[in-house]
Amino acid sequence: MLQWISNHLTLKGTPLEQISQVQTLFAEQFEFENLDVLLANEEPITERYLQNKMIRHGRGGLCYELNGLLYIVLRDLGFPVQLAAGTVWATSPRNSYVLDRTHVVNVLEYEDTLYLIDSGFGSNLVMQPVALDGDPVTSPAGTFRLRSETTEKSTLIFEQLTDNGWERRYGLYPDVIDWTHLNHVKQQIHHCLESSFNKALLIAKATNDGTYSINEDRYHRKCSGDEETVPFQDHDELLEQVRQHAAPAVYEATVNYINQQKTFCD
Repeated sequence: MLQWISNHLTLKGTPLEQISQVQTLFAEQFEFENLDVLLANEEPITERYLQNKMIRHGRGGLCYELNGLLYIVLRDLGFPVQLAAGTVWATSPRNSYVLDRTHVVNVLEYEDTLYLIDSGFGSNLVMQPVALDGDPVTSPAGTFRLRSETTEKSTLIFEQLTDNGWERRYGLYPDVIDWTHLNHVKQQIHHCLESSFNKALLIAKATNDGTYSINEDRYHRKCSGDEETVPFQDHDELLEQVRQHAAPAVYEATVNYINQQKTFCD
């Protein structure tokens, strides 16, 4: 892992600045994508699995994969990070928590302050550590903060600033979790009826000037306050957008998924 980092980055600055550089690299390198769920890849989450899937084969993943790999990288760089679990807050169809403790994040205690380090929340990436009860931070995806609040699912709340004010994105406990929990999360995401990731394709990414997402109906892009939506007429148009915007390995996995869908329909 250290060799992979050295091939891409020369880390500079304070520890928090160095972590931000790693998070920015993750945003550049890895899509948030659920193709392994749709293709029913049940391989257990291990350090070797994550390195093979993303570093060697160029795929992205979901939170338990992206933040699992981020944990390995930051640990190997000497940062005392820990894995923790949160619960996503859904505004649709109703304001409520969903799928208890299935959002995996990293946390770090640094100079008596707790920091959230999350590279696996779709395209809503901050790309820097977020201090508990500190100043809000801004990225191309928006403005975010982490604050103390005890709810039925958390002692900390991660929020995003919207036109309607601060809106909850997920709650979390800073308690340490292990790889067993990551595999439990994977099983929930793959098989639970409440999971949104086992029903339809999602590919999302934060870029240096905005975000994009691709589902089975459209390509959507946000950039500097402007938005663009390109609806798909067929699978070929979907695949072309994936080919243009995502990593080659993600495109290949999408082709496999589309071919599987065609087989089921025949």
